[in-house]
Amino acid sequence: MRQEFFENQIAEVQPEIVLVNKWKQLEVFVEKVFAQPNLNAIDMLLQISRHLKNHRELHYANFQGNGDGLKRFFSDDLSHRITFASEKIAHNFALGQQQKLYRNDISSEIVARYYAKRVLDLHNPKIFPPLKLSHNFIHLFMFENIIRGLSTRDGLIYFENLRG
Repeated sequence: MRQEFFENQIAEVQPEIVLVNKWKQLEVFVEKVFAQPNLNAIDMLLQISRHLKNHRELHYANFQGNGDGLKRFFSDDLSHRITFASEKIAHNFALGQQQKLYRNDISSEIVARYYAKRVLDLHNPKIFPPLKLSHNFIHLFMFENIIRGLSTRDGLIYFENLRG
């Protein structure tokens, strides 16, 4: 048992419970976003980005050790999360291509794997120390770069209009 920051309180929890519950909640949220027919691919990605950004405190609980330790103790769960994220990003990328918001000259498999890896790295305090680097800035930088790298001219115009 150890203390974790959870819903504005300190609670005694087992790290594996935090890990599994957090990602199950995220999966439910992502499924709800993808079920909204009125959202385009960029809007979906931004909604998920905002959700991840607003749940920073639990992400760092996932990395009490190094990435290798996480893989060793939670390899099945980690594999599931990577597969889930990759599938959703591939779906988002295909949707964005259909909507002419994302480029057609990039492999959806490469995009999905790259994105899934970046999301995991984003919450590793050894790569991005929370006391040295602003989580909000890192999130903004990562998602903005992903959207800019994938977008067509129309997608960039749409994204810039959202930003104001």
